[in-house]
Amino acid sequence: MSQIPKPNVLFLVTSYVRNKKDQSAWHDHLKECAKQGVDYDVVMPHDNEDSKSVEVIDKIKIHRFQYFFPRSSQKLAYYGGVAHNFSNKLSAKLQMPFFMANFFVKAMRWAKGKDVLHAMFLPSELVAVTLKKITGKPFVIWVQRTVYGPKFFRYLKGIVFKNCDYVMFNSTYTRDTTLKEFKPKKYCVLHMGLDLNYFKPMAKEACRKQLGLPPNKKILFTVGRFVEKKGFEYLIDAMSKVKTKNLVCVIGGSGPLDEKFKQMVNEKGLGGKIIFPGWVSNKEVRLWMNAADVFVVPSIFDSRGETETLGIVAVEAIACGTPTIASSVGGLVDVVQHGLNGFRVKQKSSRDIAEKIDMIFSKPGLVDVLGKNARKYAQENYTVKQAVDKILDVYKEVLDSKS
Repeated sequence: MSQIPKPNVLFLVTSYVRNKKDQSAWHDHLKECAKQGVDYDVVMPHDNEDSKSVEVIDKIKIHRFQYFFPRSSQKLAYYGGVAHNFSNKLSAKLQMPFFMANFFVKAMRWAKGKDVLHAMFLPSELVAVTLKKITGKPFVIWVQRTVYGPKFFRYLKGIVFKNCDYVMFNSTYTRDTTLKEFKPKKYCVLHMGLDLNYFKPMAKEACRKQLGLPPNKKILFTVGRFVEKKGFEYLIDAMSKVKTKNLVCVIGGSGPLDEKFKQMVNEKGLGGKIIFPGWVSNKEVRLWMNAADVFVVPSIFDSRGETETLGIVAVEAIACGTPTIASSVGGLVDVVQHGLNGFRVKQKSSRDIAEKIDMIFSKPGLVDVLGKNARKYAQENYTVKQAVDKILDVYKEVLDSKS
C-alpha cells in the first residue's frame, strides 16, 4: 500500500451499527481504515428503537438522524433494508421524502472540513451527488448489488455513476453487469474482507458437541433467509437424489418460504435427512460451518433477476476451511474455484448438486484437501487488510486527481 495523506471522510450509509454490540461489515472495514489514520464521520438513519443520536465507536464518530415521528413508527431503514421495505411497505414509501430530506440536512452539516465523500446504497449515493454539486468534494461508492428494478431507479443510478469519481465493485459480477449499461470514470473490484482470526478452522468434533450434532454423520450445511434467490428447494430436492449414506443436511435460517421448504421435506420423506435449526446467529455461524463437512450455496437468479452479488456466507465457509458447493451465479464464481476449494454447479439443478455431493464424499481425503485449499484461498483473497489497503489507495487516487 502506498503512503498517503490520511483524509477526513464523510461516510454516508443507510445501514450501520446501531450500538456498540451491533455488527456491520462496513464498520469492520472503516475501523481498520481509522487505525491507519483516516478520520471518519458516519451519517446514518436511526432505527425505530433506542440507538443514540451521537456516539463514538472504535474512534469512528457516528451521527444518526430521525426521519419520522414518533420514532417507533419509522419503517424504511433496517429490518430487511431500505430496498426491501420500500418495495413491500406503503408506510416506507410515504416516509421516503422525509428520509431523504433529513439525510441531506444531517450530511450537509458534517460535510464541512471533509476531503472525501464515501457512500453506499442508492439513497446515500444521491445525497453524496448533491453534496458534491454544492461542495465540489470528490466522492466514491462501494457497489454491493447490481442495478435492477423500475426505469426510474436505473435513471437515478445513472446519475450516481456519472458523477462518482471512483466506483469499487464487490465482485466481478457486479462490475461486469454494471459496465453493460453504465460507464463510470474509474473503477476496480474490491472484495469484502473478513476477520480471519474469527472465521477460522476449529475442531470439528468440539463444534458438533457444542451444537448437539452426531459425531459420526456426514454433514452438509447451508444458511440464509428463506427466500426465492437462495434456491434452497433445489438442495432439498438434491437430498432425495444423493447416494451417499449416513448424510444429514442442515438448513439454517427463516423467512417467508419456511412452510414451503418444510412441506417439501415431508412430501419427499426426508425428515431424517434434513434438519431446520431455525435462525442461526452470527456467533453460531462459524460453529455450524466448522461442524459441517461441506457447505452448500444453491442460490439462483430469482424471478426479479436478483442473485448473490458476492455470497459472503461462501467466503465465511472457505475461511473456516469448509469445502463449498455453489451455483455458478453472480459473485459466487469469484469465491468458489471449481476443483480447488469446492465445486460449482448449474443453478436450479438438483441433480448436479447431488452428483457433486456424492463425488466429494466418494473420494477419500478430498474433503480435507479442498478444505485446506479453501482456507488458503480466503487468506489470499478475502482479508480485511487487503480491502483496507485498496480503500486507502482509492482515497489517495481521487484526492490526487483533484490536486
